[in-house]
Amino acid sequence: MDAMVLPQPLKRIGETIAARLADGHLATVVRGAGLVMAIRIAGSAIALLSQVLLARWMGAFEYGIFAYVWVWVIILGILAPMGFGTSTLRFVPDYTINRKWRRLAGILDASWRVVAVLGIGFMAVGLLAIFILRNELEPYYVLPLVLAMLCVPGFALGDTLEGTARAFGWVGLAYLPAYIVRPLGIVVVGGLVYLFAGELTGVAAVGGALAATFATLAVQRFVLSRRIARTVPKAKPFLHTKYWIAASMPLVLAEGLYLVLLNTDIVLLGYFVDPDHVGIYFAATRIVNLIVFIYFAVAALAVPKFSELHAAGDRAGLQTFVHNIIQWIFWPTLAAAAIILLGGKFALGLFGQDFSAGFPLLAVLMLGFIARASTGPIEYLLNMTGHQNITSAVYGGAALLNIALNLVLVPHFGLMGAAAATATALVVASFCLFLIVRRRLGITAFVFASGKATAALESK
Repeated sequence: MDAMVLPQPLKRIGETIAARLADGHLATVVRGAGLVMAIRIAGSAIALLSQVLLARWMGAFEYGIFAYVWVWVIILGILAPMGFGTSTLRFVPDYTINRKWRRLAGILDASWRVVAVLGIGFMAVGLLAIFILRNELEPYYVLPLVLAMLCVPGFALGDTLEGTARAFGWVGLAYLPAYIVRPLGIVVVGGLVYLFAGELTGVAAVGGALAATFATLAVQRFVLSRRIARTVPKAKPFLHTKYWIAASMPLVLAEGLYLVLLNTDIVLLGYFVDPDHVGIYFAATRIVNLIVFIYFAVAALAVPKFSELHAAGDRAGLQTFVHNIIQWIFWPTLAAAAIILLGGKFALGLFGQDFSAGFPLLAVLMLGFIARASTGPIEYLLNMTGHQNITSAVYGGAALLNIALNLVLVPHFGLMGAAAATATALVVASFCLFLIVRRRLGITAFVFASGKATAALESK
């Protein structure tokens, strides 16, 4: 039988993919990203389904309350570890390769204890703020916010365990708890409340999230501890806590400012519109976030390669790697965005009859994330090459821009104003990072950049 001849366009696509994978660094990332992407796809599907069920059980108003306070959990829960969730990615491989078992035991012990203290501190500050502002807050937000603050230590510790598992290369243990187990736990608890009580309020939903957060944390901590005990020689911890904290602080600044950039719209909407409108907007963001898993999956495996190539002084290899990574992020993201837009109205309708009003928001919000995908994970490239301070400055400026635009646009244009503000801030941040990477590293990080930059570097 004659071999099947592919149409010329498909043949060219296949040749392009094969050429990209000839880069050994990229091939490793793409293969590893497969598992991460599979978890993120499953997690995105579960998260979307759980949000649909919660919205239907609760209605737009109560769902809006839950969405608003859960955003505060995400922001504070990721800020509270103060960068330890990321810095373990640097220290654990270093100590493991160099067989510094006492320092490895020390960083594992310190990351848990320090983050536990920080999480409780953030919780206490949050509860104090609620008490002070209780007369300024809408009454329906007060009790859910109190329960949300109780979630913060558990969320923070879970984020740290995720970083630790990633540092050891245990992708399933890193991502399954946060993206599969916890969302399932929240919807299961909410479903049981709805089944036996006949209704699900915002307070009950946040209470269910609190229970699911700590149950997931307990299981992840148990499994991770047993795996570490089987893998790492037992040693008396050597604590270098001040050094670890100092190394972690710049990382949390960049992460925290990016979180502020992404969540400013929902936080400010809580002051300008009723919870039912917040719920509609939150539902739209959940659907848009489906395209982000591609960026996340590839970037999660690319970050160590940035550091490795930079440390080796392989500038040409780094340019080639960055260019190829952007291709693997942008085009699947663009395809996913098109598919989501086609089915967006149907997807929003799953949340409930009122939620289809959020369809125009999808296209506007997607513009920001597509712009981010067009330059790839260059914030990580800057962080891994010693330029984390400028990354923080860019995200700080973009966050302030987002706040200013929200304050101007939301009172006049409502939800569309919030979407336009966030998309604009993301585009501006991506453009600024692109310019900084080109100036400081000599790397052209843009999806439509020609291969001339790479060829010129390789010819030197």
